[in-house]
Amino acid sequence: MNIIGLEVSTSAAKCALFSVGEGIIDTIEIPFDRHVTDKITQDPEGMVAVALQALKHVVGRTTREIAAIGLVGTWHSLLLLDKEKRPLGQISMWADLSASPTVGELKQDQELVRRCYQKTGCMVHAMYPAYKYYHLARTDPETAGKARFVASQVEYLYHVLTGERAVSRCTASGTGLFNIHSLDWDEELLQFVGLSREQLGELEEVFHVGSLKASIAQAVGLKPGTPVTVGAADGAMNQLAIGGADHGIMSFSVGTSGAMRMVVDAPRLPEQPSTWCYYMYSEQRLVGAATNGATNCVDWFLDRCGNSSNRYADYDRAAATVDVEAAPIFLPFIYGERCPGWEENRPGGFVGLKSHHGPAEMYYAILEGVLFNLYQCYTILTELAGVPERILISGGIMHSPFWLQLACDLLGRDLWTTGTKNDSTMGAVLVALQSVGGDKARQHLEPTVVCSPSSPERTNTYRGRFQKYLEFYHATQEIV
Repeated sequence: MNIIGLEVSTSAAKCALFSVGEGIIDTIEIPFDRHVTDKITQDPEGMVAVALQALKHVVGRTTREIAAIGLVGTWHSLLLLDKEKRPLGQISMWADLSASPTVGELKQDQELVRRCYQKTGCMVHAMYPAYKYYHLARTDPETAGKARFVASQVEYLYHVLTGERAVSRCTASGTGLFNIHSLDWDEELLQFVGLSREQLGELEEVFHVGSLKASIAQAVGLKPGTPVTVGAADGAMNQLAIGGADHGIMSFSVGTSGAMRMVVDAPRLPEQPSTWCYYMYSEQRLVGAATNGATNCVDWFLDRCGNSSNRYADYDRAAATVDVEAAPIFLPFIYGERCPGWEENRPGGFVGLKSHHGPAEMYYAILEGVLFNLYQCYTILTELAGVPERILISGGIMHSPFWLQLACDLLGRDLWTTGTKNDSTMGAVLVALQSVGGDKARQHLEPTVVCSPSSPERTNTYRGRFQKYLEFYHATQEIV
């Protein structure tokens, strides 16, 4: 049986052909150009066009019969549609924090924040679609009033491919409107933000399929009616692909943003909002934490230094020569903060920067600071869900042996990998496989250790610097 995984991310469309018994046969990744996305918003028609281009490219290079297509997209996005289900503007992606002023006012009501968080597993934060829409309805009621339907990035792709309006509970759980306990839209929150159930997609499990429209099938070279899954969220599919549907497995991804996730059987949320809890499938929830700053901080630095973002290896070599103990500390909040503090307007920057520090020291501090923010989340997550038996790492960090070793030494743990370039795309493949009667969704690639800690002394050095990071983190908490 042959399955295609089709993913739309923040920055690219990715397509993979998988064959049972043989594994991944072919892959392609086509970056979105600047006309499609600025990483904050995304043109829906441009996104679909690139996704179809990737799909056609993979289909055109095989004679195998395709049994199904599995879709996956980013977790937190908002798209307004008119009565004909046509886009009314850009997709607001997770990095769009323009709703911050309105959300800041909502956060003054601590009881509201607590109630929303405990119901949905989502903090009151400008990243979430619920508060993006709430903000829009108050600042641009004319545009909000034109919206007959609201959707997400992957929902719109599914609609274009099948003509059906539906959303997986997995994707919906990242909206701030989905009750993590009842696994349904929350009527109280819908009323609060000003939306009706009719404006939202029909809730389905990730295994729900629609049929590929004849016009799309002809355009990409597939059979009309080919099953297409409703679409799931990238974080959940990453967790599935690494074998993390089993307990005791933590996924650790460091890409444009960073994230850590573990599967639990029931919602688990601390009294003080710091982590999140979303729905995966089959009654399983994911507890996790995500950060706004990761490879985007690295690219920001290289671009501001007048260097193109493809000189990572040169800077890695320079960073390896840095006197760690004398390096500055970097607070990776130049794009605001998600976990654990959930402060959209929190500033970032260097602390302890001195005249003798150069680009190598600053570059090193950025790599370290991103990991410190993630390690801060790790300590909270392990208190909530237990210490993981195994940590599987993925994302852009895999291209940097130096950064990977730094992460390994800070955690003081072996880091494992499946060796798959895009685990979330593979997760969509596994869901599609089960959707059409294939093997139950499970890990098909045996993970291996990719990195081991250098020494206890190295771990102690980084843990000591992490304590300095925490001091600066708390000292700058009130700065806006």
